[in-house]
Amino acid sequence: MFNSLRIKLTFWYALILALTLIVFVLVFYILINQTVMQLADDSLDDASDALITRLTNSPVQSNESIEDVLEDFRFQYIVFVIYDRENNLIAASPRLQNNAKLKYPTFNISVEDVPIEKLDTEFTTSGVYTTVTIKNESNIRIFQENASIGGREINIATLRPLTNQTELLSNIRFLLVSGIPAALLLSILGGYYIAQKSLRPLNEMNDKASYISSHNLYERLPTKNGNDEVENLAATFNRMLGRLEDSFEIQKRFMSDASHELRTPLAIILGEAEVSLQKKNRPEEEYRESLEVIEQEGARLSKIVEDLFTLVRADADQYELDLSTFYLDELINETAKAVRTLVKTRGLALVVSSGTDLSFEGDEALIRRLIIILLDNAIKYSQQDGRVTLKCSAENSTYIVAVSNSGEPIPTAERSKIFERFYRAEASRPQKDNYEFGTGAGLGLAMGKWIAETHHGELLLSKSDESETVFTITLPKTLKKNQN
Repeated sequence: MFNSLRIKLTFWYALILALTLIVFVLVFYILINQTVMQLADDSLDDASDALITRLTNSPVQSNESIEDVLEDFRFQYIVFVIYDRENNLIAASPRLQNNAKLKYPTFNISVEDVPIEKLDTEFTTSGVYTTVTIKNESNIRIFQENASIGGREINIATLRPLTNQTELLSNIRFLLVSGIPAALLLSILGGYYIAQKSLRPLNEMNDKASYISSHNLYERLPTKNGNDEVENLAATFNRMLGRLEDSFEIQKRFMSDASHELRTPLAIILGEAEVSLQKKNRPEEEYRESLEVIEQEGARLSKIVEDLFTLVRADADQYELDLSTFYLDELINETAKAVRTLVKTRGLALVVSSGTDLSFEGDEALIRRLIIILLDNAIKYSQQDGRVTLKCSAENSTYIVAVSNSGEPIPTAERSKIFERFYRAEASRPQKDNYEFGTGAGLGLAMGKWIAETHHGELLLSKSDESETVFTITLPKTLKKNQN
């Protein structure tokens, strides 16, 4: 139960609110208590000052005159007791004399009950406040200060019960203490409702996501026009589903194309073998022709499998480059020599232009393969009596290798697809018959693009029109050791 995010949110919300309420109630009650007591103290201080003023203005300061002043000087909740310096009683309010009771709710004392021994008998200039309990009655607040009346030093104790203040504070405590559970209950209910409402879109997303599988990746999570965190999460998840759908489609197409490309040479090999085995006493020339066909198709099949294996390892990030330092211009010239005979048999002209001492750090076999792939395509799609150009130059911190050919341009609609695996543009760019230099499986440019990017460069179709088609390789001069 407590694993539910809804319960956790409600719990933490209630806990934080409870701590906040407790702190607020404590601070509020302390301030109220201080304010109430301060008002009570101010009333005692004012009453004591008023009595001192009356006594000072009295013409006679005998005990009897002081008693007369107290007779006329009365407050509803305040009484006075006056002592000399030795704490001997001089006078008291009439309601405290002769055991007369001062009757307030839960407050009944006489003058003898006033705790004289607890009073500060030193004649201070600022006065002393004390709170005492007499006969288990309500608390009594006492303010005691000294005064000099006609050269006579007296000690005035001003008393008032704290019954009203105690009842007020008790009522406030009751309201606060009873209000906290009620507020917490409301907050728990409200927090649970808010959490449930806030998490409802997540539950809907969970239900929808549970329904999506590899068979219906076209499905998407429901979204609205909002811009909150939940909507952003749904939009991000939908984008991920889109990428997964594209990956599955590419995988399906890859498997379909791979099986098709592998089926053709296998069918040819099997066909030639069956024909050779069915006929007996065939001339040696026919057997030789069949074996040549089987060898060619086997080599083509082996090349396709090798390319597929390389691309699979690349996709899994398991291909390790065999790094070495070599001269790119020498590799360019060696590659050009390897295809020069084929170029001549095709009736084409091969133009090679390269700088010298172009030191490069990378995987020599892969770079050679990249250039052969581009030369393969250039020769394959060149027009009769056309020209194939191979150029290499250095610019700042990069090398630029360009391979171009004269022939039919690549249609605009197909230019964004030529680097996809198994994609071939033979339908729109006819190649020469009986061309057998490459595999013809549509893996070349995909392989070339991977090789360039693995060396932190790029392979681009920089131009394709009626005059020529140009592929450009950009490679950094130095490949960092910690990069693959």
